[in-house]
Amino acid sequence: MTRPTAELEDLMLTAAELYYYEGQTQAQVAAQLGCTRWTVGRLLDDARRSGVVRVVIDHPRARRHELELRLKAAFGLRDVVVVSAQPSPAATLTAVAQAAARHLAAVRPAPRRMAVSWGRTVAAVAAELAQGWTRGLEVVQTNGGPTLARGNPVGDSLHALAEKGGGTVRGLAAPTIVESARLADLLRQDAAGAGTLRAAQACRSMLYSPGTAEPDSVLVESGYVSLQRMEQLRQAGAVGDVMSHFISADGQLVDPELDARTLSIDLDLVRRCPAVLAVASGAAKQAATVAAVKAGLCTGLITDSAIAAALWAARPPDQPATDLADPPSSERPR
Repeated sequence: MTRPTAELEDLMLTAAELYYYEGQTQAQVAAQLGCTRWTVGRLLDDARRSGVVRVVIDHPRARRHELELRLKAAFGLRDVVVVSAQPSPAATLTAVAQAAARHLAAVRPAPRRMAVSWGRTVAAVAAELAQGWTRGLEVVQTNGGPTLARGNPVGDSLHALAEKGGGTVRGLAAPTIVESARLADLLRQDAAGAGTLRAAQACRSMLYSPGTAEPDSVLVESGYVSLQRMEQLRQAGAVGDVMSHFISADGQLVDPELDARTLSIDLDLVRRCPAVLAVASGAAKQAATVAAVKAGLCTGLITDSAIAAALWAARPPDQPATDLADPPSSERPR
């Protein structure tokens, strides 16, 4: 914009100080400056556009819009929602799950079929969705379920999503990791299993949360991966899993033999899906989330500010080096 004259700049600063610092209305500012409310509105708009006034919404649950925009541009994401990390991991998960639920409920057209990977984070999202958030939803399971678990992760995530969306679940009635590649091939060829996987592949929207490569991974808790095996995967470069596929920091599969025994939708098909929403919360998921985004395994991301900052730090080298971990302080309107 054209730089204002000294007189206009003085008026702009005075209007901003009266409005933002002293809390006067635009009508009161206009009376004090001897101008119209329309002129005051223009002065305040000029103050924001020129950077004299920067508005920051300062609340523990506030979104980080500037960081969202930068992550969209840096990684070619369609949707990004970043909520502030909370005082505890549980509170952060709740804030992220609430943001994801709001996002899903606002999608238009409303989803009618969605491929979903079960897990604790997806269950938290399902718990926050309102009854009737969509209608006639078919939830399609992307990867086999647990044979041993605390609670009911498949029911709490997939079935809750479908029940609140007035729909059904097309399940994959098989373990996610089996004893041999031959058995995995047979299950993929089985009519029921093959039908579910084909249905998942045909979905135009997907929902999942990157898994960790830590001892508390749901794949460890489910008995699929021992603690010793998980450590071996970590030493081989695993940073987490996407729909039960263990990936490295650059998004590559780290153990082809294990992956051949994994009953799950192929990651190349995930990359081709038009709308893939990843939801992640907590420090343990930072590396897996960064890897998933960089590998093109999502088109949208709902996450906390700590993971978002880690993702920004891992941005492509041609992106600006602005540090967005702590946004500049500024006055906010009353």
